[in-house]
Amino acid sequence: MEILRLSRLLTLFIWLLPAMVSASTVYSSAMLNEADSLVNIVPKQSKILASNYLTQRRLMAQSEKGPSTISRDDSDTRFRTPGSSIDALKILARAEFNLGNPAEAQRYIQQATALTDEYNLPYLRLDIRLLEIRLNWRIEGSTASIETKLNELEQELNSIKNPEQLAKGLSYQLLMLKADIASSQDQVKIAETLYKQAIPFIEQSKNKQTITAYHISLGKHFLDHKIYNKALSELLTSYWSAIENSSGLQLAEANRLIGQLFYERRVFDKAAEHLSQAADFYDNYESSPLLPPILKRMGDIYYLQGKYNLALVHYFNAIDHERVQNNIENIVDIRLALASTYLQLVNFPLAKQYLTRAQELLKYIDIPTLQAKSLLLEAGLATHQGKPEDVVEKANQALNIALELKDLSLEKTAYQLLNQGNELLGNYKQALRNLQQYNALAAIEQQELNLINEDDFRQQKDVVEQTLHLVGQKEQLKKTENEYHKFQKISLTLFVTCALLFVFLLRRGHIIRIQKEEIDELNGELYAHSRSGLKNLRMLNVKLPASLEASSHNFEKWHAGDLIHEPLSDRLHFVMIDLPFLRNLSLQHGYTEGLKIEKSFGLFLKQKIEHPARVYHFSDANLLYIEPDNGHTTKPEQVFEKIQTWVNEFTQKYGLSNIIRIGMADYPFLPRAYTAINDKELLDILLMSTNAARTLSMEENTSQWVYLKAIKNAPAASLATGNIRKACKHSINQGLIKVHSSYPNEENIKKLLKG
Repeated sequence: MEILRLSRLLTLFIWLLPAMVSASTVYSSAMLNEADSLVNIVPKQSKILASNYLTQRRLMAQSEKGPSTISRDDSDTRFRTPGSSIDALKILARAEFNLGNPAEAQRYIQQATALTDEYNLPYLRLDIRLLEIRLNWRIEGSTASIETKLNELEQELNSIKNPEQLAKGLSYQLLMLKADIASSQDQVKIAETLYKQAIPFIEQSKNKQTITAYHISLGKHFLDHKIYNKALSELLTSYWSAIENSSGLQLAEANRLIGQLFYERRVFDKAAEHLSQAADFYDNYESSPLLPPILKRMGDIYYLQGKYNLALVHYFNAIDHERVQNNIENIVDIRLALASTYLQLVNFPLAKQYLTRAQELLKYIDIPTLQAKSLLLEAGLATHQGKPEDVVEKANQALNIALELKDLSLEKTAYQLLNQGNELLGNYKQALRNLQQYNALAAIEQQELNLINEDDFRQQKDVVEQTLHLVGQKEQLKKTENEYHKFQKISLTLFVTCALLFVFLLRRGHIIRIQKEEIDELNGELYAHSRSGLKNLRMLNVKLPASLEASSHNFEKWHAGDLIHEPLSDRLHFVMIDLPFLRNLSLQHGYTEGLKIEKSFGLFLKQKIEHPARVYHFSDANLLYIEPDNGHTTKPEQVFEKIQTWVNEFTQKYGLSNIIRIGMADYPFLPRAYTAINDKELLDILLMSTNAARTLSMEENTSQWVYLKAIKNAPAASLATGNIRKACKHSINQGLIKVHSSYPNEENIKKLLKG
């Protein structure tokens, strides 16, 4: 009985294959991807891979749970996330089911369910329940409990608001499962309605393998119910789609079903062609359970064509594979086929030998179809051995089974043997009745075949056209012609439009250039002093904060080790210059002449200033000069003498006073706190020092300079009081800021600064 159970489970697995082909999930782990691809082809290998994945990686601990663990990201090969662990358990469940171990499959499903509860993964829990329902249905058939579970699952999915893509996928799988169940119960209209309800999801789906799997499932439904026209259309669609997507597994399944379709339609050459393609694919995998039934079907085709030697080759190949799979039902079926083939070859000893072996195995299983075939073969052997009583007895037993199964082919063969047996016994009236019944069944069968061939003649032509790619080529040609005609109609319009656009772009470029020149001119006027032409205070407010920030950034990079050179090489000298002659130009020379002199002075300074140094017209008589200190060589005296030289050169030409008052400071002001002083505070310090220099200059009637410099260890807190002037005065008292000046009496200068 255990062997019988395994046999039936494998049959269910082959029936379930189209639905399983649709379960195409891309995992982040290469091992899981390979296990998933092999679960229907070589379930043993798939089981090994999934088991290795679970044993070789450690599941993330409860404390490591988080949003990242829910995903299937498996970049770290030492760990496995709950999501990927559930995927592996699902693959194991499917593999065990394919191997005929439903109890083990259920155990893995329970483990996966426990993980979804532990890590609170509601969508994955629904996915596992859907897989469990599908497997239970294939084992138990459609029961009230299956329908109840389906309804409960459907209610949970419908209760989800704003479902994510995963929830939509689950709804689609649920719909397909309900359609498969309806199809298996011969509820053809209901099944077709359910399949149609899945079309919106298919139209929105970007997964081409899911679309192909849908056509395979629908084509199998039509094939199971002998709706050959629609079955051929759907299966051909899946066939070409699988070729386009390079999906080997789906292409093999489409070939298998198309081969079965042509076999039932008695188009044996096409059936053999597609079955051969499917067999070539599965033959690449060792011990694939899908290969023997295909080889058996190919042997049946050659048997019906009268090519008995080719049939024997395929039967023997099939039985060799079945011995590995240990599928007793298929082994019995193949042995009966071998016995029938040897009977046609008039090799009665071998026919008897394979029939006897098949009958020994039939004692362990209860499959009426195989029992009927065995009885008919016994009757056939008895006919050739001259045992009419055995012929009639065995044929009658087979006829009773065939009538219960409503198998037209078995009934016809039984009546044919009964005719021969009764004729040998001399029961001619009974033999005539048997012959009439045989002819009636043969006529019915031929009528069905003729109807099929007549209805499918046009579809058969489409098959040839699909094979030669004519349909696709015609559609492509028609599309190309339409596009060509459209191009002819709009080419002139496009040319005119492009010409107009080109003219527009030229005009736009001209306008943009003029506007840019105007903007540059306006910017020049906006950021330049109206009289001297030097950069004004507005430009200073724009540029100075960025300049200080860049300098501070260089110091920070040096401290972080990003700069090799010393930070003091990035210091800036800030010089506030008070020029009395600028203040008195209009009084001494008049307004118009004063404007000319001030303009000349601005042009003169622009010639003297070398980049990156720069000068700003801070106020009427005050300029702000900024230059970098590259190499610690520039001293305050040198800066003062340079500026004094410029002023002397200019004032000598116009007979102006050459007295200047200069206040100086460096940035960063505090060597150990580079960002403690901002731009406005630095200007305040400069104004303080310039004011002191101005007071000294007025007393001495000479040019003076004052330079404030903080000591190296001056803390940032010393100037962080909110009032920079008071803070500077306090720091001068404490000796944190040193005062350097051209005036020899340092104490007098400190008094001026403190006052």
